[in-house]
Amino acid sequence: MSDLFLTMSGDLLVNGNKDIASVNLGSQNDVQQIYLRLMTEPGDFYLYPSLGTDLSILYGMPQSQETGNLGQRLIREALERENIFVGRNIEITSVPTGPDSIRFDVHITSDTNEPIVLSVTQNL
Repeated sequence: MSDLFLTMSGDLLVNGNKDIASVNLGSQNDVQQIYLRLMTEPGDFYLYPSLGTDLSILYGMPQSQETGNLGQRLIREALERENIFVGRNIEITSVPTGPDSIRFDVHITSDTNEPIVLSVTQNL
């Protein structure tokens, strides 16, 4: 069963035939599943209360390696929580992007062995 295709802004995608688009299996589905977890917080979806990453707890924290490590741990927990990415190699790096922001790069291999790299920036 296909999922509805959500754009990176969270809107439903309409295809060229003016139909609601669905995601293809493979890396496109993986990208959507990762972004759903990175761009939402637990409790945002009533039917899926554990879906999401609580990166907002990083607000007010200093720009430090410890803050980066905490963000990496939160992201890993969110990606592994529902066993969607079981057996996949997941690497998460944190990159300071300013005195009050940090970027997290998520590297994962898709079901079809395609490398996927996604990024999310969080204000501190």
